[in-house]
Amino acid sequence: MAKQKEVIENMIDLMHRWQKIEDASIKNTTEIIKKTDNPLVHLVMEIIRQDSVMHRRVQQLIIDHFEKKPITMDPEELASFWDLVNEHDEVEKKTIALAEEALKDSKSPIVNYLLDYLLTDERKHDKLLEEMDKIKKGMYPYAGY
Repeated sequence: MAKQKEVIENMIDLMHRWQKIEDASIKNTTEIIKKTDNPLVHLVMEIIRQDSVMHRRVQQLIIDHFEKKPITMDPEELASFWDLVNEHDEVEKKTIALAEEALKDSKSPIVNYLLDYLLTDERKHDKLLEEMDKIKKGMYPYAGY
């Protein structure tokens, strides 16, 4: 069984290797964008490139969590803005409903492709907020936040 130090070192190494792949994805999508004027291909490559940039940032935060300073969450800080998070989650739910409605009404394969992307992304945002809520509730399950 690996010791905690080895597990952390392996995680950091994995994140660095993954970042190299994300860097290659950023470079590749940039090259594809330069070679096409097709608006759909251009948009999809931009989306993938921006996702790769965000993935790299998340990976760096994981690395920094182990190498620099652990990520902490202060319940009082969360409480200070949680009403805004709840409001935003309601907005996300509205966008999901709109995307579902638009997808139901669309007959165009290209429009369906784009609407499906939007719906998937909006659901991802909703899930991110739900998972953050679980973290918050796990800190002080009886605090009533």
